[in-house]
Amino acid sequence: MGTKRKVQQRTIESKKKLLDSAYTLFAEKGYYNTNTKEIVHYAGISIGNFYNYYQDKGDIYCALLEEYCSNSRKAMSELTSQLTAFETPASCREFLLTYLKQLLECLYGTNKFFEDSAVIAKESERIRSILSETEECLISMMENFLKKRYPDRQEDFYIRARMLYMITDRVSRDILCVGTARQKKDYMELLADEILHYTFEL
Repeated sequence: MGTKRKVQQRTIESKKKLLDSAYTLFAEKGYYNTNTKEIVHYAGISIGNFYNYYQDKGDIYCALLEEYCSNSRKAMSELTSQLTAFETPASCREFLLTYLKQLLECLYGTNKFFEDSAVIAKESERIRSILSETEECLISMMENFLKKRYPDRQEDFYIRARMLYMITDRVSRDILCVGTARQKKDYMELLADEILHYTFEL
């Protein structure tokens, strides 16, 4: 492996360590209770290397949020494509429950990270922009899904798509906070039923 390639590989590995460490600390302690020194210590990276890649902890938080939002757009694209293929509520419901369970397992323990984003957005134009652009993109995907699902319906599906987005986003976060496994299961089933309503019963 050439010298240039080795340097590139070290850069990729260092950035990944910093991102993973920052995400862990932001999720556990919160953005405001985490500092740059803690991030580099947790990652085993020098403070000088940190500043080679990021301006400050706000910059690395934005990088994490952008990565999450990019993954959310990919997941929504895949989900709406799969939902379009189902012809009956029964088969779709089973798929949805499995999908929601996997999604929530990935999100478990991340509430603090996202709660902070709403607060940081009040003081950061960059965070506001990332969140608003992602929200509008996801709503647009849902709108297109509804248009394809109901091609004979002559109506503006934007409001319905926005309602569906708000319901699924808020309920998904709430499920992470409820106390028992039974409550989580009941909540997921209600969310699946709500999505099924928009998929089959409009």
